[in-house]
Amino acid sequence: MATIYICGVDNPDDEKDSCVDTEKVKARLKSLKCAVVNPSEMAFSKMSWSDTLSNRVELLKKSHAVYVLPNWRDSIMARIELTVAMDLKLQTFFHPISNKELKQLVTTLDG
Repeated sequence: MATIYICGVDNPDDEKDSCVDTEKVKARLKSLKCAVVNPSEMAFSKMSWSDTLSNRVELLKKSHAVYVLPNWRDSIMARIELTVAMDLKLQTFFHPISNKELKQLVTTLDG
């Protein structure tokens, strides 16, 4: 089973109209038999910034691909995550992506 890491801010307070519904993204990925890692759902708020970054990098190292939300540029953490993913040569999906294209790309992942 391929593990896909969601990169980007999923619910920015000032951009509700342009916000991506990460629950729908997760459901879409799970319907393709992928495990989904969404760091925004994890308890990083009690950690220091550097510990949060270290933990996120470890999660990326265990992932097969990264699903990048459109507002990734708004978050320094997301920009770092994307840089790490590129360094790890992870398959990268940028939202929006068609169901057909996503399915084709997911089937090429080593799960």
